[in-house]
Amino acid sequence: MRVLAVAVTYNPDIPLLVQAFGALAPQVEGIAVVDNGSSNAEEVQRVASDAGATLVASSENLGIAAAQNRGIALARAGGFSHALLLDQDTVLGPGTVASLADGLRLVEESHGNVAAIGPAYYELNSQTQTRAYRAHGLRLLRLSLRGEKRPLASDFIIASGSLIPLSVFDTVGPFREDLFIDLVDVEWCFRARAAGYKSFLAPTATVEHRLGRGVVRVGTRQIAIHVPVRNYYWVRNALWLARQPYTPPAWRLYFLSRCAAFLATYTTLADKRALRLRLIAKGIRDGLRSRLGSLEG
Repeated sequence: MRVLAVAVTYNPDIPLLVQAFGALAPQVEGIAVVDNGSSNAEEVQRVASDAGATLVASSENLGIAAAQNRGIALARAGGFSHALLLDQDTVLGPGTVASLADGLRLVEESHGNVAAIGPAYYELNSQTQTRAYRAHGLRLLRLSLRGEKRPLASDFIIASGSLIPLSVFDTVGPFREDLFIDLVDVEWCFRARAAGYKSFLAPTATVEHRLGRGVVRVGTRQIAIHVPVRNYYWVRNALWLARQPYTPPAWRLYFLSRCAAFLATYTTLADKRALRLRLIAKGIRDGLRSRLGSLEG
C-alpha cells in the first residue's frame, strides 16, 4: 500500500498546518497540498516545502471537490495505490494511518468492495464522538462506536481522514465538483453505496476535529455554526441530493428536516441573521432548480 495524503488548504492557520503536516509526514509515502487560492499562499508554500510536500496551487477557490480531484489525479500519476484525504486542520495521532490501513484490509477480506474507511472523530466544539449512520427503511439509525474494536459500516464517512483505494474511483467516479463544498463526501459515499461499495468507520483510529466555529443547541441536537455562505451550500446541496435516485429514503427525510432546522436555527440563534436568511432562501431556490456550482460563478 502506497498512500498519498491529499490536504486541501484555504486560508489556513499556519501554526496548525505545521502541526498537522508534522504529524502526517511519518505516516504516509507522500503529501500533496492543493491550495485553493489562499490569501496566505506564500506561507502555505513554505510549509508544504518544509514538509517535503508537492504543492498544487490555484489562483482562485475551485471548491473542495475540485481540489480533492486534483490531488487524486496526482496520486494516480505518481503510482500511489491509495489516497488519504485531509482538511487543513486535521491533526492525526500517531499510528492513525496504520490503523486505517489495517481496518481496510480487514473489511476488504470480509466485505469485498470497500469505498473508504475513516477514523472515529471526536468533535471538539460539541464534545461528541462521531457515530455510524445507516438508513433502515424510513428510519436513520445512529450507531455508537463506544466499545467497538472492529470497523463499522456507515452510509457515509467524513472526507477528512478517509483512506480510499484509487481503484474505487474507476467505478464510482470522481467527487462532484459542481457541489463546490458541503455534502461532497456524503454524495460520493451514496453513489459508491449504489454501486455496491461500503464505507466504514475504524473505532481504533481516533482523531480530534473541529466543525465550524461553535455549536447551537436545538432540543437534544447540536448544529455547527459556520460562516453564512456555508448555509447556502449546505441547504442547496441537501435539497439537490434529496432528489437523487441513489439517495436512500431515510436520508431524503433527514435532509428535508435538517433544512427546516437550519432555517429556524440560523435565522434566530446565529450571528448575521438577515444575511443567513437571504442565503438560505437562495439555497432553497437553487437546490430545487438544480442550480449548482460556485455561488460566485
